[in-house]
Amino acid sequence: MQSILIMTSIVRIYTKHKGGLTTIFIVVILIGSFFALRSSALFRSDYSGLYYLAKSPNKTISANVIFPAPTTSHPLLHYTEHLTWLNSIGKSKRSLDRHSNAWTSNYAVGYWLSGQPKDLPSILKQLKGVFDPITLPASFAEGERDIVMREYDYSTKGSLTAQAAEAMDAFLYKGNGIADSVIGTPSQIRSFKYEDAQALHMATHTPDKARLLITGDVTHRQIRSALKQAGWPTSNAANIKQTLPPFVLAEHEYDLLSYPDANAAPLLIWRRAIALPEPVSFDLLVAQTALLQDILTTNLPGGLAGPLRYDATIARYFNVQIDPIDDGNIEIEFSSSPDSGVTLTELQTAFEAQLRAIAAQGIPKATYDRVMVRFKEFWPDWLDKDKAAQWIADYTVSRVSSLREPLSERDLKKLKNALSLNTTNILLTHLAGEGRVVAAFIGPEETFK
Repeated sequence: MQSILIMTSIVRIYTKHKGGLTTIFIVVILIGSFFALRSSALFRSDYSGLYYLAKSPNKTISANVIFPAPTTSHPLLHYTEHLTWLNSIGKSKRSLDRHSNAWTSNYAVGYWLSGQPKDLPSILKQLKGVFDPITLPASFAEGERDIVMREYDYSTKGSLTAQAAEAMDAFLYKGNGIADSVIGTPSQIRSFKYEDAQALHMATHTPDKARLLITGDVTHRQIRSALKQAGWPTSNAANIKQTLPPFVLAEHEYDLLSYPDANAAPLLIWRRAIALPEPVSFDLLVAQTALLQDILTTNLPGGLAGPLRYDATIARYFNVQIDPIDDGNIEIEFSSSPDSGVTLTELQTAFEAQLRAIAAQGIPKATYDRVMVRFKEFWPDWLDKDKAAQWIADYTVSRVSSLREPLSERDLKKLKNALSLNTTNILLTHLAGEGRVVAAFIGPEETFK
């Protein structure tokens, strides 16, 4: 769905806001008056800046510096990320990091390094280079544009599903910054100019916009000492709260995209975005959507597996994913391959009918109770301090890297009690109702209708 993460090691990852981890492995930094996140609460430090500490039993520490992505910065920001990291890492002997440890998403751009706790001063000194103006030779910068093009070829050019995802994002998120492709099209990549990347870097990679997150077995005293040793820049903009740009769902429309390919297996990808009547706490919404997703994928009454696979041979397989876009909008994605003799149109019609039917009938209490027993694994075993600390570290990375404030351990523990059969059914009713919908048909054209 949303938020494509592009790394310089040529990896394309879709970040999901499920539970504790959005498929990102990052460490973040915000500069103002320093805060740190222990495993239970924010701790105000007396250092003149802002950082997050996600303490965990992991003996390897990681540090990331992350900057918000302006809504109009894609896809140039990804090229800028390449140049920024190479400009920074080229000043050190860590040559193995030259084409890794940097990423761009719909929301942010980040850089990270890891090592032993004793290495933290040198790690921060290296990361500090991302603030420096880009001074690479022009010929080198032009050559890096070819690297971005090869990354596009690897991640998107040969993948119909990736191409469909880009087009579906553009339609579903119309009018919002996350509608723009992170990596861009070949024509956009060819049009990148070195001076434009330099200007974007100067506007975005500043200490007052930066977030720093440290994870691992390290103390606040060690971090403060390392920051001083590294000469980490401070900011005059103390206590600036960085927020995500508001998401506004465009008018309710439907679009169908076709990707005929005689050699591809038939595939339906169907997505709907809806606006909630009232906003819900993001982390609670993450849990609510994850729970509803688990229910819909079961073969229990109220699930889709029975009516689509086992009771009627309509879908060969399917996957359901439900995610918050923000605290006021959510999205559902249904991807499926039809059974023999079933067209993609018939599969889509059957799915939509079953979703409406389940919403009208409501999820049975017996199904809800049974799924809730398994759902306890959504959160860690809070009594296992090491596992809980590692989970919170991953969760903190996930939230801060997407420019969201992480909850304390105390508040996280309250979320389970806020879940209920009633709220789950209400959420399902909204998802089965009107919204902005886009579907993609992939495969031999004769399987479409």
